[in-house]
Amino acid sequence: MNMPSVIRFLCFFALLSPLKAQQLDHFDLILLSASIGPDSIWKPGAPRFLSQFNPQGYNNQPSFVSASELYLTVQTPEDTTQTDIWSLNLGTQTRLRITATEKTAEYSPLLMPGGKRFSAIRVEEDGAQHLWSFPLDRSDNGRVEFSKISDVGYHCWVNDTLAALFIVGKSPQPHQLFTAGIKSQQLSRVASNVGRSLVALPNNRFAFVAKSTEQTWFLKIWDVRKQSAQIVVKMPVGTEDFSVLPDGTYLAGNNAKLFQYKPGRNADWVEIADLSKYGVKQITRIATNKAGKIVVVVQ
Repeated sequence: MNMPSVIRFLCFFALLSPLKAQQLDHFDLILLSASIGPDSIWKPGAPRFLSQFNPQGYNNQPSFVSASELYLTVQTPEDTTQTDIWSLNLGTQTRLRITATEKTAEYSPLLMPGGKRFSAIRVEEDGAQHLWSFPLDRSDNGRVEFSKISDVGYHCWVNDTLAALFIVGKSPQPHQLFTAGIKSQQLSRVASNVGRSLVALPNNRFAFVAKSTEQTWFLKIWDVRKQSAQIVVKMPVGTEDFSVLPDGTYLAGNNAKLFQYKPGRNADWVEIADLSKYGVKQITRIATNKAGKIVVVVQ
């Protein structure tokens, strides 16, 4: 895809385990800078193409580890056996390969509480999927955080010792959502048949998508202290990926359009941008930071 002129990420590792040699679909990344207006509507602009370094490869699952550094999952066309974690420095416009393992694959990087380590799902040689962590300064080779829990597809950190874990369902069973503490290593069930996006919120809460029926999906918040879920809003049809902007506004994509929902302000999702003018057909994943930067994964 040319710039200006990019969901269906099939969770290759989660659904086709053990790992097989296969080239993943091509995705691109676009960076947007957003500002909020007096009407509480966010206005994304100044698009910048980020994935020119891997124009035919797999570029997905972006996550900010600082105001100017982005981690993402990458597979190049020359490597059809795995993915690795790469870093993009948005200020210097430089990149660095963070993991370069030969027999395992890493994906879904996420900054951990404390800001000194990041976590990622690792697909082991035997196909098991565990949640690992690695130091940002690369001072060690990483460690498994939940050695007793396998089949982890996605995750987020509720606090420094508690994680929300998307556990891949064995067909025909649906995917399950649990919380687990690092010390106890015990799963506590939250919901069944959930989407892959998990976003940590203040006060020991996190947001996720519950798929009530094939067509009806709800954005929900789970409160760890109350052990209960609250419905926030119905998701756009077919959309399971979302992020949260600095003021608590939820951001989601549907086809080539970006939408926002601000609890207490918007009655429903409000369109804030149409990226089709840049050649975008489908927005899949979204990452945001506190400075109003938005990275969208597109086709």
